[in-house]
Amino acid sequence: MTKSKSISSKKKNELLNLTDTERSTMLGHLVDGTTAYEVAKELRISLKTLYDYLDRNPKFKDQFNKAQERGIKTLVEKMCVIFNSDVQELSNEELLFLREKQNWLKFIAPRLSSLFIEKTKQEVKQDTTLRVMWEDNTDDLIDVSAEDISTPTEVKD
Repeated sequence: MTKSKSISSKKKNELLNLTDTERSTMLGHLVDGTTAYEVAKELRISLKTLYDYLDRNPKFKDQFNKAQERGIKTLVEKMCVIFNSDVQELSNEELLFLREKQNWLKFIAPRLSSLFIEKTKQEVKQDTTLRVMWEDNTDDLIDVSAEDISTPTEVKD
């Protein structure tokens, strides 16, 4: 007879708790532009395990997301440094890679940080129909059909 494994036992690669130092280090790496994938790899856990941990710790998840947003800003700033530097010679491969990296950042930055969203004109759809309705209350109406308005009358003082 084989012994069954306990369902409640600790799973391999499960991330139960991180110390304040480990959390701080992780957030620092994210701000420096490191990806969540690289952070998980450094912790020797799967990315799913990292996201499960974040789901169980909503306060840290907010800090994690903010650090990721700052990391995108860091990557954009790093690209600005590259573009502002006086580059003498780039090989075709280096130039191609730099352009691909630039295009990727232009694509991903607005999706991860509101700082990089282009200002666009927003069209507001609205109903421009004007509806005029009359009430059936005839007590307040004045019948002007009997008056002759063809010849003006003079008012004498």
